Amino acid sequence: MDENAKAIDIYEKGIAALKDKGESLITIISLETNLATAYSAIGGNDGKTLHHYEKAIAAYDENHGEIDDTNNAEEAKAIVSQTAFFYGMELQEIDATRAVEMYGLAVVLDPDLWAAWANLGSVFQDNFSNFDEALQAYNKAFEVLTEHENPTDPPAEPRFILSQLQHRIGLCLSHGLERNCVITSDPQKPVPCKEMAAHAFSLAVQYDSENLSAKHMLASVTADATMERASNSYVKNLFDNYAHKYVFFWESTEKHFSKIFI
Repeated sequence: MDENAKAIDIYEKGIAALKDKGESLITIISLETNLATAYSAIGGNDGKTLHHYEKAIAAYDENHGEIDDTNNAEEAKAIVSQTAFFYGMELQEIDATRAVEMYGLAVVLDPDLWAAWANLGSVFQDNFSNFDEALQAYNKAFEVLTEHENPTDPPAEPRFILSQLQHRIGLCLSHGLERNCVITSDPQKPVPCKEMAAHAFSLAVQYDSENLSAKHMLASVTADATMERASNSYVKNLFDNYAHKYVFFWESTEKHFSKIFI
């Protein structure tokens, strides 16, 4: 029996033992979440994976108001924000609308969960072509990583993620190059979207000088012949596989059991 199968057996036995025992909400949602991630890890069990994520969230919805201890309430909220994030990842390829709901729930429960903001942006951009909503989500992810004191689960090398975020921001802005945009610090002063897109691509290159796609887009937006362009084959491959090239969520093998809640 491999490690995932062993984990499934342990979590299922734990859940079975909870029936009618009046166990704490934290224990219940932790077991349900961990069981769901274990099923996801072995693959081919989408129904069970989604079922147990849903059970964890439903248990929280029904019972979190009864938690009197502030620390326990915050712990339960933190766990379920991660549950919603994991659930959103499972849904992203099969039900984008529901994925938006789950990522939205994740950031409501934990505004410092940068990855949920980033994934929310990717769904708006890739699945709905809603570039304005995507832009807001990407900017929030960037803000959390660069301005918040304690981002939740920050990446080991933030500069690569920051580069991808700025590249995505630039792509969203590129869909309105002939428009004027505004910046939150001075909303009365319009700025050409093209200028803002160029700035975003430039930041992407500053964070990661090997980000060839950002270099290509910067050269395209600025029409700078001296700016290094990516090869035609690279760009074709990039856009042929667009949705798969820029994922901000953790790889599934890294996600599972990266956080055991109990």
